[in-house]
Amino acid sequence: MAPAPYNLGVPIFDFLCKECGHKCAIMVCMVAEAVNETCPNCGSDQTSRLVSKVAKFRREDQRVDEIADRLEHFGEPDTTSEMRNLVRELGSAMDEDMADEMEEMLETDLEGGLDDDL
Repeated sequence: MAPAPYNLGVPIFDFLCKECGHKCAIMVCMVAEAVNETCPNCGSDQTSRLVSKVAKFRREDQRVDEIADRLEHFGEPDTTSEMRNLVRELGSAMDEDMADEMEEMLETDLEGGLDDDL
């Protein structure tokens, strides 16, 4: 069976406390009736739900393809620090975060320690 193209987790909503003005994100179970959440800052139940940003869930291949498309459009990074940032971003795009390992490989390559045959 193919994996679901999106995450079926518990929704997270942003709330504003009417008492102290604190903004917070709270995981909320889906219920038929509206429930006022308690402010983690002051304990008040006088909160209102805000319009939240929408998270875009993407698979590893979609994240890597997006980075590859940017590279194709803008070209390779001009500086070592830009290349390091790109390598870290690519490593973070993997399902198993490989940013540290990929940055270590870049450093080894910059020092001339990697085989060109790899």
